[in-house]
Amino acid sequence: MKPKSGPIYLQIAERLLSFFGQERYVKGDRLPTEYQLMDMFSVSRTTIRKALDILEARELISRTPGRGTFYSGKALFESQTPESKTLGLVNYFFMDYIYTEIIRGIEDEAERAGYSLIIANSNRNEERQLESIQRLIDQRVAGLIIEPRRNLQLNEKDPLAEEIIKNASIPIVTTHWGIKAKSLSTVTLDDVYAGKVAGEYLLSRGHRNLAYIYKEDIQSGYDRLQGFRQAVENAGLCLGPDRLYPFNDDDEAKNNLQGYLLTLEALADPANRPSAIFYFNDNLAVQGYRAIAELGLRIPEDISVLGFDDHSTASIVSPALTTFEHPKYDLGRWVAKILIDEIEYKATALPIKLIFEPKLIERGSVHTISNGKT
Repeated sequence: MKPKSGPIYLQIAERLLSFFGQERYVKGDRLPTEYQLMDMFSVSRTTIRKALDILEARELISRTPGRGTFYSGKALFESQTPESKTLGLVNYFFMDYIYTEIIRGIEDEAERAGYSLIIANSNRNEERQLESIQRLIDQRVAGLIIEPRRNLQLNEKDPLAEEIIKNASIPIVTTHWGIKAKSLSTVTLDDVYAGKVAGEYLLSRGHRNLAYIYKEDIQSGYDRLQGFRQAVENAGLCLGPDRLYPFNDDDEAKNNLQGYLLTLEALADPANRPSAIFYFNDNLAVQGYRAIAELGLRIPEDISVLGFDDHSTASIVSPALTTFEHPKYDLGRWVAKILIDEIEYKATALPIKLIFEPKLIERGSVHTISNGKT
């Protein structure tokens, strides 16, 4: 059955899987050509090829140049009944902000497939996260979902990756792990793409003096910076260090209002203020609203603001925050679906990278500048 949401190429891969059963394919049967599949699904050849790549990685099909694409005979008939019907979730961060929706998606998909969920929250304690993972493995959960600590995303040569994940005898799927990770399936966002779109959007609205407030010790903050800088440099401009306002876990532990404090810093010099600020997330942006108001400035007339995540606060602040959609619920649903597939179809389960491209949501916090004037 076709999923209601998620990347189009994965929806098509799922439909093709269902065809193997509905059309009673046997080993060696030829699939429709790429052009026939393009007509069938009304999508591009690139999308069809990405769907076929998923099936080929799972050894469900084989492709022979000049001859076509053939069913391998493995399909869904190799389902295994797991000893346990319990999934484990280990979350490094607090169970708030976007994580409540992610967990809701995981729980809904797990329940649909007949699984229960055990949640272990690490509260940003690295030692506790390692202990939680090992404890759940020892308790013989069928599979694990891990929201990894930030350093794991930056470096796979890590005790979590080497000592536990690579030696685990159960399937493990991660969320928000860097796209370059190769050893495990992961569901994540293309944060470089998002940062680039953020820069291009602000530039298209006439802004040339841009700033970025972000958390520097997690991969997504770093990746969005790379994309943001690329957009600025492509426009022949420079995103200098004086326009970057990073903070880290230690800073946040001392004061959790980093968005507020760094906005005050960014706007301290009236003669050299940015006209627009891109915030790493909506929480920081909302804190920025407070700082901008205290300085007697207006959003968006004086300062334009762009957030990320489309948190519930984004639409209730005034003016409503222009931001990027984080597919929170769908991300949770897909990570659970991939994990359950790996549990039940171990013979064909190879690592999958499901990468969402965040969508820009325009509201009222970005102003258009014409001829250098707002």
